[in-house]
Amino acid sequence: MKTFFKLIHTLRSATFYTTALFTSIAFFSVGQQHLMAQNTKTRLTIPDEYLSPDFVGNGNFNAIIFGNFQSNSGDVEGRLAIAGNFNLGTSGYSVGTGGMGVNAPDLTDNFVVNGVFNNIGNWGLRGNLVYNTAPSGTTFPSLLVPGTSIKGGKFDYIRFSDNQLLLYYRALSGALDALPNTGTYTFDGYHQWTLTGSSTGLNVFDITLPNNISSDEIRVDIPAGASAIINILNTTLTVNGGSMKMNGADKENNKVLFNFPNATSISLSHYKFLGSFLAPKASLTGNGGSINGQSIVGGHFDQQGGFEFHNFYFEENSIVLPVTLVKFTATKEKAAVNLAWATTAETNSSHFDIERSANGKSWNRIGTVASHGESNQQIRYTFTDANPAIGENLYRLKMVDLDATFAYSSIQSIQMDSDALVSIFPNPASDKILVANSATVKLLTVTDLSGRKVYESQSVSAAGVDCKNWASGMYVVTMTRVNGAVDSRKVLVAR
Repeated sequence: MKTFFKLIHTLRSATFYTTALFTSIAFFSVGQQHLMAQNTKTRLTIPDEYLSPDFVGNGNFNAIIFGNFQSNSGDVEGRLAIAGNFNLGTSGYSVGTGGMGVNAPDLTDNFVVNGVFNNIGNWGLRGNLVYNTAPSGTTFPSLLVPGTSIKGGKFDYIRFSDNQLLLYYRALSGALDALPNTGTYTFDGYHQWTLTGSSTGLNVFDITLPNNISSDEIRVDIPAGASAIINILNTTLTVNGGSMKMNGADKENNKVLFNFPNATSISLSHYKFLGSFLAPKASLTGNGGSINGQSIVGGHFDQQGGFEFHNFYFEENSIVLPVTLVKFTATKEKAAVNLAWATTAETNSSHFDIERSANGKSWNRIGTVASHGESNQQIRYTFTDANPAIGENLYRLKMVDLDATFAYSSIQSIQMDSDALVSIFPNPASDKILVANSATVKLLTVTDLSGRKVYESQSVSAAGVDCKNWASGMYVVTMTRVNGAVDSRKVLVAR
């Protein structure tokens, strides 16, 4: 399965976007292309499962901020989603109206605040405002389009609170970081960084900049129509002035994505990024300048000095990310652990190996689940670990393709207490009785209802107890734990 942990080049005959779509895009005007982009889902789009059932529009946003949004000036030309609070201390602002980029759609939910909406000035909003709470005296923006509305009391209208959406973007960022580097970069020893790629499909760059750069120029030179993933590997980055050029021009490239997989703090001062911006672990300060593309910020955002998000959307029509793992969870149920995950698209997929570790270094496969293979719909999967270890259990998915290539999911952790109950299943049983948490059992005895012993063992394997030769009826399973506790369960053997 080609998960979003791996990008592949799109052939002209690929079905991710139809040939007709490629053909028609070539004849669109620039404005029409951006309108198309706003309605085309990519891997930067918030998946539908995180949107409220009554959400109006899709998950494409000009900026997604997972912390608080603090501003004293500037604007967001497109749609804006904030997981925390919105605090605006100026009246000169706007959301949804393009200048450098295009307008946001007129009638969709364009401004979503999951926390407190706090605003002092009157300014213009294109589209609907949806917020959770607002303090007394808050001034709400003027609606520029008839038929739009302001709706309060909406918590998790976009499902931010469980952090699964943030983990989705962090997994995506890590996946892009894992791509093999295909381009080159040079530094002239003074102020110019040049990234050069030759692929007409996807170019991947890994670059570490000085933590503080000033008045530097970053040049990205790739073939016309090509895409680029630029992994900037800094943990912190401060940019003070300078410039960026795309093939020598001071113009955005909608097929370029700047990915910050490690950064926790980014500061931009009077600098213009000419592509989309994925920083799911970082807080961002913008003081003058702009980001010309979609932006995803994992922490707080401080907007100063007229910093702007310009409404250009990442175009994925030259790369394919065929399988997307949008959810992976682990939950404890008595003495077992239930794993659940979901994909939204699959191509060339073989199976999932479920792996467990106690320390994050040594991993063991505990099961395999066949994948759907080919799908463009959401597919849900489950697996039960009936025999977790005492203490911390770490779980991950190894997602294997038909060509034997693979990628790993994020890691889930479950803590199992030493006094967790053991359990037996299935009940009724026909050929085997399985014991959850069997590592804590030092003696297992099975008797029929007359007290006759039919089975006894000082160890219980993961394969369980063979009961296919027992007579149908009720049996008592008695388990002596390593801590001395004794548990008894009745199980019905039926055929």
